Amino acid sequence: MLSLTAVFGILPTPQLATATAPFSDAANAIFGGVWAGKVMAIAVIVSGFGALTGWTMICAEMPFAAAKDGVFPEQFKRTSSKGVPAFGIIASTVLASVAIIINYLGSNGATVFTTLVLMTGITAAIPYGFSALAQIKWRLADKQQMETPRFARDMAVAIISLVFSILFIVYSRNTGNSFWVYWAPFFMAGGALLLGIPVYRAQQHRMTQPEEVPPYR
Repeated sequence: MLSLTAVFGILPTPQLATATAPFSDAANAIFGGVWAGKVMAIAVIVSGFGALTGWTMICAEMPFAAAKDGVFPEQFKRTSSKGVPAFGIIASTVLASVAIIINYLGSNGATVFTTLVLMTGITAAIPYGFSALAQIKWRLADKQQMETPRFARDMAVAIISLVFSILFIVYSRNTGNSFWVYWAPFFMAGGALLLGIPVYRAQQHRMTQPEEVPPYR
């Protein structure tokens, strides 16, 4: 957030509105010339590969953990000879490829990227919002700890998180586009969430009871 704020302050609004590489443009504005922007571009590429590796691991580990709890099918729990949950990586890659192909129908590359980023954000913000609601519920239910200073801290964090999640979801739209492209992040996020319903119904009989919640300290 600080880096984005710095870019907003360095580049004028008209230039920022049409910039394709705002961090490189900001680096050029600070140091002059174009060399700084090229160095920044290389750094962004390296950061992108790191983020790609991290997301690939998340796409594999989340279904793997869910499968161990009985929420996902058994295939996601299997690992390769090197201990990699390959089935989860392949399944996630196939679904992502399908989403990209669907988005390219009537959209350009930049819009497709924006749609996928917004869709990913929505699907992440929904569980964050429910987690914040759970925090509020359980802190209100924990009457023995109501008077502690931690109660005010926990409630403030939960409320701010809930508001942020709601605002993020509400404004995750492709502004300036046709109806289907405008609401595409919501349609795709809704479709992704609906895919979980048959999986949940099929796995209900295999689900294990959660561990008992430890006392709040």
